[in-house]
Amino acid sequence: MPLPPKCPTPDCDDWLWKDTAHTNTDWDNWRWWCCRCRHQWYPTAEQLQEFRYGTSRPAVAHRGPQPARR
Repeated sequence: MPLPPKCPTPDCDDWLWKDTAHTNTDWDNWRWWCCRCRHQWYPTAEQLQEFRYGTSRPAVAHRGPQPARR
């Protein structure tokens, strides 16, 4: 799982949390929450994609040196 972003508030560099405690109207409705400065942010489209389904980068298949079976 990817690391959450840092808080965008000036003078605060705390890690953000994925808050679902107060946004339960949908199964995947959530906001970024900073415990230090107590602000919430809506995630970007890229963050929603990455934290819902994993990375959007294509998976790379790694195979051993053995030949394929028939």
